[in-house]
Amino acid sequence: MTSRSGREHSIINGLLVICLVAGFACFVLFVLPDQLKKAGAGPEKSHRPKKPAGLSAIIPIGEEISRSPYADEYSSRAHARPPEGDAAREAGLSKEPVGRFARTEDAAAPYDGVAGGAGAAVDDADSEYAGPLASEAAKSAPGRGPIEEGTDILADELGKAIVLTESETELVVHAESSLAFSAAHNRKPYRITRASWLETPDGLETDVAFWHDIYSKYDRNEVVLHHPRHLGIVYAVVTLSDIEADLRLTAAERSRIRDNRVNAKRNEYTGILKKLASGAPERSLTREEIRIKRMFDSIDDEPNKFRRALEDGIRSQTGQRDKFVAGLKHSGRYLGEIEKIFDAYAMPREITRLIFVESMFNLKAVSKTGASGIWQFMPGTGKLYLRMNDIVDERNDPIASTHAAAKLLRRNYDSLGTWPLAINAYNAGRGRLEQAVARTGTTEIARIIKEFSHPGYGFASRNFFPEFLAALDVAENAEKYFGRMEHDPPLRYEVLRTSLTILIPEVAQLAGLKLEEVLELNPALGQGVASGADPLPAGFALRVPEGRGRSFLAAAARAPSSSSRPLKHLVRRGETLQEIARTYGVEPRAIVEANDGMGWRVRIGQTILVPVGRRR
Repeated sequence: MTSRSGREHSIINGLLVICLVAGFACFVLFVLPDQLKKAGAGPEKSHRPKKPAGLSAIIPIGEEISRSPYADEYSSRAHARPPEGDAAREAGLSKEPVGRFARTEDAAAPYDGVAGGAGAAVDDADSEYAGPLASEAAKSAPGRGPIEEGTDILADELGKAIVLTESETELVVHAESSLAFSAAHNRKPYRITRASWLETPDGLETDVAFWHDIYSKYDRNEVVLHHPRHLGIVYAVVTLSDIEADLRLTAAERSRIRDNRVNAKRNEYTGILKKLASGAPERSLTREEIRIKRMFDSIDDEPNKFRRALEDGIRSQTGQRDKFVAGLKHSGRYLGEIEKIFDAYAMPREITRLIFVESMFNLKAVSKTGASGIWQFMPGTGKLYLRMNDIVDERNDPIASTHAAAKLLRRNYDSLGTWPLAINAYNAGRGRLEQAVARTGTTEIARIIKEFSHPGYGFASRNFFPEFLAALDVAENAEKYFGRMEHDPPLRYEVLRTSLTILIPEVAQLAGLKLEEVLELNPALGQGVASGADPLPAGFALRVPEGRGRSFLAAAARAPSSSSRPLKHLVRRGETLQEIARTYGVEPRAIVEANDGMGWRVRIGQTILVPVGRRR
């Protein structure tokens, strides 16, 4: 009995010892470091983000992007429903004390699922691709220098203390594109979508070959004069390199001389067509006139083909080789993330190559008809999927506009049933392609391109799908056509939100950042915000160069114009309380509470206060 009692006491003592040891360990691991930290001892905690975040977890332009049933990869905070009906109209922000309402006038017919044009912006926009992000590190701003990055707490000039925490900035690293990976490893891009629709259909071989030459053979100093319906008939190629090389000429003189040379050559071949249309005997023709006549031999279904060619006119097309090379290089920054977005929407990754047709990855591309951004959204279509107001035009943001393009293309596919038709509808409109299918009785894209006739289905619409097929081949075989390719590295930047309304140029200067660097990362910002004429609302998701997020937040806190005072907004026709709240990134309830007796409805002409720093 005594022995048993002794064993029990031993067990109890053992358990007590274990408890004491465990308690001491907890004190050493958890309590003691905290006490030391409060006393000023111990290592400082890093304020760097814990790990890089992909855009599947970061909102790029301050507003949640629409969630799609095809985008399960994306988190709930990376999506919100696309605007519909009245919610498609966006409110804008202007200078204090009263904001303007930014109503973008539609430059096209009523919405029919139309987005970009067939290479229109590629011809219209010649701005440079290279931006300040590739330049040397920004120097300290004059006057008050940048805040030291080690600052944890500082008193701002509004009398408050801003505590910088890890959660206030997030590092975003774009994925590497399949094109850049293939170029780096000297291999052809892996074709995820092995489908017959990606092959050139019977009847479109000549059309695709024409655009293939435009993208890979001719550059901006070569203008191809051709038949607008039978693209295999190329009358001449006008060379303009000597004009471009003449440094004595002004830009206006250079443009005028170019036009005169092209028009003179066009008139020359118009004269040849007139002679052939008159039925002149072959013995009276020159060698060049005989060459042109032979090119028409394959046209058997047009008895008056030379007269018809005169009616069609001679179209000119500028070469795109140099722009394609620049587009491939610049695509390295964004294409990998764009491919991830298409994967998440269950979209064929190859369709991302439409960007080469639309804009050649030129973020500043704007067409003559008002289409904007790398996906060339028209205003009427863009406002259905994207924010467009005085603060921001998300058509110009590559990531936000890619979500919109994926939704539009998926919607086209769900309605039309094939990807060629869905792609063609991106240019011509979903309704127009539904009309084409009904009239021709077929869903075959080649037959529709050749047989469907409508004033709204012109040269750009007929050539949109052939251009895509040509661009796809050139992009995936770039080394074959252009030699060894170098792609820009994927973008890396930090995303932050301030609790204050700020002026971007002022804060960038205080943070020691070049304004161009900030604007290049935030291409959707409106001109007023970019210039500092209009404030950026509190809570807006802003991108800054990697490693500069904390210094930017610190600068925002000390900037003289930074404010936590409510903004004033003038209500315009069509605006709702929910839309105004969405524009400024606040809860509708916060606006109601800031305006005594306002209720949940707003009136045209009413001036309301919008509290800042109270994000939804």
